[in-house]
Amino acid sequence: MKKHIALVICLLIIGAAARAQKDLPTEQVSIIKDFDARLLESNKINVPPALPPLDTSSRRFDYLVPQRPHPIAYENPALRPLGMRTVKPEKPFNGFAKLGAGAPNAWYGEAGYSFSAKDRFDGKAWFRHHQANNKKLENQRFANNDARLNFNYYLENNLAVEAMAGYSADRVFFYGYDHDSLQFMPDQVRQEFNLLELGGRFYNSQRNDLDINFGIAPRFYLLKDYYANSETGISVDVHVTKWFAQKHALRLGIRPDLTSYKDTADQKLNNIYLQPSFTLHFSILRLKLGGNFVNNRDEFSIFPDAELLLSVWGEGLQVFGGVTGDLRKNTYRSMSEYNPFLQMRASRLRNTVWREFYGGVKGNMGWFSYEGRVSYSKAADLALFQTQYDSIGRPGITRFRTIYDTAQIFGISGVINIQMSDQVSLSGTASYRAFNLSNENEPWGLPNLEMNARLLFRPYDGKITVKSELYLADDIPFRNQENQPNFTDPLIDLNIGAAMQISNNIGIFLDINNVLNNKRERWLNYPIFGINLLGGVTVRF
Repeated sequence: MKKHIALVICLLIIGAAARAQKDLPTEQVSIIKDFDARLLESNKINVPPALPPLDTSSRRFDYLVPQRPHPIAYENPALRPLGMRTVKPEKPFNGFAKLGAGAPNAWYGEAGYSFSAKDRFDGKAWFRHHQANNKKLENQRFANNDARLNFNYYLENNLAVEAMAGYSADRVFFYGYDHDSLQFMPDQVRQEFNLLELGGRFYNSQRNDLDINFGIAPRFYLLKDYYANSETGISVDVHVTKWFAQKHALRLGIRPDLTSYKDTADQKLNNIYLQPSFTLHFSILRLKLGGNFVNNRDEFSIFPDAELLLSVWGEGLQVFGGVTGDLRKNTYRSMSEYNPFLQMRASRLRNTVWREFYGGVKGNMGWFSYEGRVSYSKAADLALFQTQYDSIGRPGITRFRTIYDTAQIFGISGVINIQMSDQVSLSGTASYRAFNLSNENEPWGLPNLEMNARLLFRPYDGKITVKSELYLADDIPFRNQENQPNFTDPLIDLNIGAAMQISNNIGIFLDINNVLNNKRERWLNYPIFGINLLGGVTVRF
């Protein structure tokens, strides 16, 4: 109803306005004067424009965009085979053989073979023979034979069993005598070392659920020489390692080590080792704290076993330092391996009490690795090798006996490895030791300085190998027949060699040793072989 009333009122107003327009006058209008519009004077206000201040504050906006997955339909791809050249996989080689001959009157043979049965069994067999005879110097000859067999059998629950058997038969001759006045048949100056080794290990091949690694490794050896001397060694190495957070290790090792030597009299040297340690691993440091507790003849010796390693620049620069100690056994086996011209019946088995403080730097940058080390050691009953001329009932032949002394030793050593390219590599080591002895005037039979360097060049994807090796050593002190100190000449030994793979299975090699024909006497009156060479073929199968 109200709408209709409002509509009527609007219509009446419109009609009245229409009539008013019709009543306007229609007479003429006379213009007397033109309109002249003037503005009054006023003061101009100058308002300069000004920019608003800059907003230098940073604002962070968080946009909450709800995830709305949209299904996108793709057409099924059309798969078509592409023609590609297949690469024949490289054939693996399980065995190798190396046969060679050379001068002076040298023969060499080496062979090895590895075998496996899926993931349950693997093993290796190896054999080597090497002999030489310098007929220009009476009885300067040797013959070495070595054979080894070992295998691993993998059980359930990540357990494994390892077994090892080895045998070596090495023959040397005492050619250290005056060849102008003395002459001996080979059997008169012959020495042989026959060594049988047996060993095993029961261990876990992978870390178990408790993060524990363990191993039990028994060892046995029997050594006999040409003069009816014999030595037996039995040891059992038991160790357990518990890992915390997969990087910190708590380790406990127990090792009884029993040695029995027999000639005209029996000698025994039995040690029992207890070695606990805990090692902390962090991103920039590694800290090991432990000890070495050794029992010998109901007497205990306690040695520290601690080391701190600090990473200054990742693996490129690491600083380390530590202190360690041990009761080192001097057995017939260890001493005859170091000096095969030893007269054991004039020597005694003893332990060397060794304590050492050391520190240094090391690093690995991939293409370049290095280590430098400085040490100070104190050794009680350090084994030295003194000459003995009235041995085996044949005066004039130089033999050696073991004497013991207490020594303070300052040492410095270094190792470098440089991978110059994929084809060229260079490596080297150097070691210097200064001895301060309590009783003896010189460290008889022990060198002060030893250095070696090796350059390797392998072009054509390793099918050709060229090598060069250099060995340096200073003079070594001994006593001559007048009981006066005598120093041997220094060693400068340069070796070169080359090898080429003719095919996948056949290769050839040539080694030229002691190119400078150095006749240095590592052991007094026993000059080393002069220039000698060895060449032959290699086979892979």
